[in-house]
Amino acid sequence: MAMISGCATAPAGPTPVWLGQFSQGPEMVRVPVRSWTERKFDNVVRQRSDFSCGAAVLATVFNYGFGYETTEQQVLVNMLKIADPDIVREKGFSLLDMKSYAQTLGMQAEGYEVEYDKLRDLKVPMIALLDIRGYKHFVVLRTAFDDRISIADPALGNRTMTRKAFEDAWNNVIFIVLDDRFDPDSELFNPVSPLSAKRLLATHADLPAAAAAEFGINQGFDFSL
Repeated sequence: MAMISGCATAPAGPTPVWLGQFSQGPEMVRVPVRSWTERKFDNVVRQRSDFSCGAAVLATVFNYGFGYETTEQQVLVNMLKIADPDIVREKGFSLLDMKSYAQTLGMQAEGYEVEYDKLRDLKVPMIALLDIRGYKHFVVLRTAFDDRISIADPALGNRTMTRKAFEDAWNNVIFIVLDDRFDPDSELFNPVSPLSAKRLLATHADLPAAAAAEFGINQGFDFSL
């Protein structure tokens, strides 16, 4: 799936904060700051190219389901050794490519056709292929509910889809990867609440601009008073 560029955010790392007359010590201190974008990708390996969502979801499962430490780049390079690079660049990795790679690592990997209601009972690492307006895109399924599902999206981060939107895009196939290090209580099944300007502002103040802020539009203020 093609990557979507967003608005610029503050860079990560220590950021100076001016305390002025409220501080009895130094007026400037440095505090760790994480950008909005970074927080959306908590426990998700982010894809860095438009054809690498397959590598990114595998890295997400390896890291947060099994406790490994790998990167999208490492998985990408190794998968390209067993796949056709030209086809990958044009269409991305296939489920067969992902299965073959997982099996070379000694893992069990298989695809299954299931109904949505079954997703609520399964607690295994699940990858699904979604067709979103003609774009084929792999995501990791975290937790399914009656009316919505939480996913780890390598392009968009942690997000929630309505059941209808998910079922419209899904082909009822899940790809399951398992090995001896699988942790059923891992972070893979503890979805991070998706960040939302509306939700963030609602917890701090009753601001009518919340809906506009959701789309990056700031309400004008009169500072002349």
